[in-house]
Amino acid sequence: MFVLVVQLLCTGLYAQDPVFSHFYANSLQLNPALAGTEGAGRAYIGYRNQWPHSGASYITYQASYDQYVEKLHGGLGVRILNDRQGDGTFNAYNLDVAYAYQFRASRYWSFAGALQAGVGQRSFDPSSLVFGDMIDPVTGGSSGIAAEDINRYNEIYPDFAAGIAAFRGNFYGGAAVHHLLRPVVTDSDDPTGIIYRKYTAHLGIMIPVIDKSKGVEIMKLSPNLVFIQQQNIQQVNYGMDLIYKDFLVGLWTRHDLGFSYGNLVFTAGYAAGNLRFRYSYDVKLSSPTIRLPNMGAHEFSLVIMLENNTIRKNVRTINCPKI
Repeated sequence: MFVLVVQLLCTGLYAQDPVFSHFYANSLQLNPALAGTEGAGRAYIGYRNQWPHSGASYITYQASYDQYVEKLHGGLGVRILNDRQGDGTFNAYNLDVAYAYQFRASRYWSFAGALQAGVGQRSFDPSSLVFGDMIDPVTGGSSGIAAEDINRYNEIYPDFAAGIAAFRGNFYGGAAVHHLLRPVVTDSDDPTGIIYRKYTAHLGIMIPVIDKSKGVEIMKLSPNLVFIQQQNIQQVNYGMDLIYKDFLVGLWTRHDLGFSYGNLVFTAGYAAGNLRFRYSYDVKLSSPTIRLPNMGAHEFSLVIMLENNTIRKNVRTINCPKI
């Protein structure tokens, strides 16, 4: 716990956004321009537990709702998030509302442009930290008194984002910028208290596999690429989902541009009626000489589709994995 928190304090990682593996189950997290792209109302609940056995895990809860609104010619979405680091030593809440204007530029191309506005709250409570000078070298017990003087904080700030998306046939892609105003989440001039802008670009395609002898679709393949950069940290996420009837299985990888770290992501999903469920497990990749046990991550997503008979028939939806 002590080592992990000191690392967070030294690198400023607590001001970075949490990492996710389910990009399209919770598409509002990826890009606000994807709000309402399925037409009908869509409710999402998500949970991610990173490094669950490390003693100071990262736990993130999310929920969102979005749908297409005919009178607004676009989609509306609302998203809430709670991110807890170090058993609540660092705590973050976000509430965001997004509007995505959708329009069809031609017979083949559709576009969406979005703005997102919200409020965030981040806090740091050092009362649960245990430092070396608090430990009795004989008994191993803690005195509860540390020589370190670390100030706690609790800041509320406005937050804004913008995004665009484009669709053509089985292709889809987009880009987004989060934290446009670079919010400051501490009450000091410490540069590690700044939430730097996050830049996201994503691209994918749905490839139907056809049985030519019967002329029917057997399954779909969905390769995707997602690139994220925040300050000097990059994420390159790419992988393939295979969709067979109501089932989905996939394999993804995540690393930075220098391949200094990496993860393999195994994922599976199932759709039953209006319910969609997806689970993934991230496996930490490291050198065989470096032992990093229990450094994986569990992520769960549940999507509930709500019927909406007032949606116009010519609304263009994304042809991408829905689970």
